[in-house]
Amino acid sequence: MAANTGNTPYRLNYSRRRLIDADLRKLQAELKGDLLFEEVDFSQNELSSTGLRAVLELCKRCPKLRILKLFKNRIDDVGAEGLAELCKLIPRIEEMHLSHNHMTAAGVIKLVTAAEQARPPHVSPLWLRLEQNDVLDPDRVFDQMKSELSVCKRTDEVRCTVRVCCQKNKVHLPFFHLQRSCRAGAGPPREGYPATQAPRLPPAVPTRSVSHAKPEVAPEQKPIQPASGGDGCAWDIA
Repeated sequence: MAANTGNTPYRLNYSRRRLIDADLRKLQAELKGDLLFEEVDFSQNELSSTGLRAVLELCKRCPKLRILKLFKNRIDDVGAEGLAELCKLIPRIEEMHLSHNHMTAAGVIKLVTAAEQARPPHVSPLWLRLEQNDVLDPDRVFDQMKSELSVCKRTDEVRCTVRVCCQKNKVHLPFFHLQRSCRAGAGPPREGYPATQAPRLPPAVPTRSVSHAKPEVAPEQKPIQPASGGDGCAWDIA
């Protein structure tokens, strides 16, 4: 399997490669021993929970792993169990991007519970993207998790960021309410696609009113006459 041109010594990038589960066997043979990758990206492929096993085995050999991207694949609740085990093995992982897959409420609860319980105190919250999965009634599911776990749906988008939770919770679940079962008219930017802005129109040029006023006529001046009693050199204007 040829390496993606986006690879660096600290980033393994196999996104948008149309990979299927069988493609990962060769990758396992190519990458051996402990790895220095801090980011692993297999997003936007065709990987199921079977292919996910190879990705997770690779991640377990990345002790400095910070970011894992697997959005837009075909991962279900079986894969959620493997991801939960990864959270226990690398409890300080900072970001997991898992949106647009096929996890149900059962898989989500198992994953979030493992991540929250394994996360050490006094570290930044885990940024866990799980929107656009197969969770029915996501608000009820979140409320259930909130009653037992330290989780935040990031309603305050100013004070809650990727690295900080204003409520000091352990796991951020941004956009979790936007599941496939919800027909929301608008949602967050899809992972992997930058937000676009509508083109700005140039400022309107004010319309200048055309005046049809008649041209001014110079006022009539009275004739200048010599001052009386003068010597004929000084003049008075009447």
